Amino acid sequence: MLALSVTLCLGGLLIWPLAVLGIPLLVLSISNWMREEVDLWPYRPTRSSAGDWGDASWAMVWIIITECIIFASFFAYWFWARWHTLSWENAVGGSWPATGVEHDIALVGLNTVLLLSSGVLAHYSAGFHSEGRLQEAGKSLYAAIALGLAFLAIQMYEYSNAGFLWGDHPYGTAFFSLTGLHGLHVLVGLLVFIVVAVLMRNGHMSTDRHDGYRAVTMYWHFVDAVWIVLFLVVYLEVI
Repeated sequence: MLALSVTLCLGGLLIWPLAVLGIPLLVLSISNWMREEVDLWPYRPTRSSAGDWGDASWAMVWIIITECIIFASFFAYWFWARWHTLSWENAVGGSWPATGVEHDIALVGLNTVLLLSSGVLAHYSAGFHSEGRLQEAGKSLYAAIALGLAFLAIQMYEYSNAGFLWGDHPYGTAFFSLTGLHGLHVLVGLLVFIVVAVLMRNGHMSTDRHDGYRAVTMYWHFVDAVWIVLFLVVYLEVI
């Protein structure tokens, strides 16, 4: 159900009625999934040893592999669009980035620092959690969430002041698709972190569930790693 809803939402980018079907189905599938997990939560403690990976960590490895494939396809489009635009530059006057597009590198650099700092705090939070220092783990997690929210806020500000839309030219399509996909992953990571923070505050995230917490932290590190590549390729154009 979740896979079907995501497919409909993506199709809705081209045929909008599909999104009307996909979004409610997406909400329904995620809510049913989460309700099932909550119902079974008392019966699913994960391994407590920080060095002993359980099902959650290995499942996250496979999720990250599939996400790498998705991002690779979006980066492939970026390089193809750039090559196609520049190869016809003399014929049609194309340019990359598109004419008039200027990014505030200082602002994006600040955003990079915020996101990477959030990853560092999440790493420390996971370490505190594995040691049973739940209060310190909670404080680090709250700080990580705050920095992640600041990252999204600045990205929304950047979008609102970009001066171009994703349908204006190939650069706009590639830019908003790639950065927007990453922003969606940041949003998902923050939502999961918020759920974990609530569970931790209510005493449901003791060290016997460390494997699940480690899996969430692995996802956040993946989001950080993708942003570094995106920052180098899209904003600094080092490749």
